[in-house]
Amino acid sequence: MDGERFTSKLLEIEVINEDTKVLKFSVPENFNFNAGQHVTLAFYREDKRILRSYSIFSSPSEKGYILIYFKKVGDGFASNKLFNMKIGEEIEVKGPLGVFKVENKEKDLVFISAGTGFGPFMSMILDLLKKEFKKRIILIRGYRKESGLCFKEELDSLEMKFPNFKYYDVLSQPNSADFLLKGRVQNFLEKLIPNGFLGDLYICGLKEMVSEVREKLNEMGFLKEQIFFERYD
Repeated sequence: MDGERFTSKLLEIEVINEDTKVLKFSVPENFNFNAGQHVTLAFYREDKRILRSYSIFSSPSEKGYILIYFKKVGDGFASNKLFNMKIGEEIEVKGPLGVFKVENKEKDLVFISAGTGFGPFMSMILDLLKKEFKKRIILIRGYRKESGLCFKEELDSLEMKFPNFKYYDVLSQPNSADFLLKGRVQNFLEKLIPNGFLGDLYICGLKEMVSEVREKLNEMGFLKEQIFFERYD
């Protein structure tokens, strides 16, 4: 199935904080996607059809449903409609779409995200580890405050189970003065990426963050061919 259109039902809601949720939507049993791909959801305002894309958060091995991890955007019509959906409500979906994926599965990997840019990386990490990926995976996530952190138990469990997986959380405005990694993700790349790293680096976040991280990686000596990215604004 490549970019098929279908009607999906909201099955479950997980509230992360006051403006972020993970939603579980039904998909056809034959819905197959690559980790890193997204779906487009259709919203209607009067006679206008509004399309918005959301990365798939769940693993490709999970069948019959997908997870969407997203943040409500101010007075944004679509994200507010999505945020206020109730279990059992239906929505028009098109997917899978997009070409963001792990390009070379024979290399060590660093994933760098800000906010809900973590979405496609969770799918990639789950998929890689399930398929017995042996190289190193380092995840560096940036959020504003502790309330933005999500799925720490799952990530901690993956760290315990898979010695080749390690993750770090960076907070720009932590409530706790004791939080170790205080700042933006680009401030900690030299500290968290191992010296002599020869693998590939993947970035996902808002345009400004992606641009600044790419610039920092270039300054650190990484080649354009090692850096892959996706922006969600």
